[in-house]
Amino acid sequence: MTNTNINTANSENQTANSKSSNSILWIGSIVWVLCLAGIIFGWYQWRLNYLARSESRDSNTATENQTQDNDGRSVKTIKLVPQKDGSFLPVEVTKDQDENPWDPAGIEDFSFTDTEGQTVTKADLLGKPFIISFIFTFCRGPCPKVSMEMRELQDRLKDYDFNLVSLTVDPERDTADVLKTYGKELKADFSRWKFLTGKQSEIYGLIHRSFAMPVQEEVDRDRKPGFEIIHSTNIMLVDKTGRVIGKFDAQKGEEVMAKLRKQIKQVAALRSDQKTTEEGVR
Repeated sequence: MTNTNINTANSENQTANSKSSNSILWIGSIVWVLCLAGIIFGWYQWRLNYLARSESRDSNTATENQTQDNDGRSVKTIKLVPQKDGSFLPVEVTKDQDENPWDPAGIEDFSFTDTEGQTVTKADLLGKPFIISFIFTFCRGPCPKVSMEMRELQDRLKDYDFNLVSLTVDPERDTADVLKTYGKELKADFSRWKFLTGKQSEIYGLIHRSFAMPVQEEVDRDRKPGFEIIHSTNIMLVDKTGRVIGKFDAQKGEEVMAKLRKQIKQVAALRSDQKTTEEGVR
């Protein structure tokens, strides 16, 4: 065989091998594309099924947790109510009860100590409305604002017969003497404005269970001087029977405080000395 024939044969073989390689690459590419398409399609189907199962589960949960009367007005939900032993009891409540989370029977009994070292219980506050806030004297956060709003309520509503209570959330440091000094700085009328301390567990339990408000002591790296305790800035309004009837955030400004003043006037009677003055004018 001549050199020319040999070269021609080699060239033909190379061409054939090249075509074969290209065919394999094309087939491989098509296979990979099909595999990828299959994976995407499978994921899409799984996603649709997952969403469908989630919607079904949510619907079932709503059905289990809610009941509605035939007239469509009374919707009930299952709510976890904290108990004295720290456990939670599932209770069926109406929509109105869920929006008003406080026990209609009133706050639980308590026994704390005032600035004179005297014991103050729930019974001592019954018979007239009172407002209560949660503060601590070493606070560098919202407590001064809350206490100043309490002072404002004391001064502006002096003709109405109600009491004020400041309950410390830092009883270890806020002794009766410390609270007395704090009250004097606020120019508090101690005959109407009680500053109370006690055992931390009892204070926190009362705030959680009776007022449905948060309170927690920081114990980790987030604990900073003046910010050791996270607590509510709400001023709670309690009627003369001991039922909580409203909460008013002291940080929300004049509009909220005006609503609180209005509601206090609605539930608190005029003080006896003010009644005498009005009768004399008549």
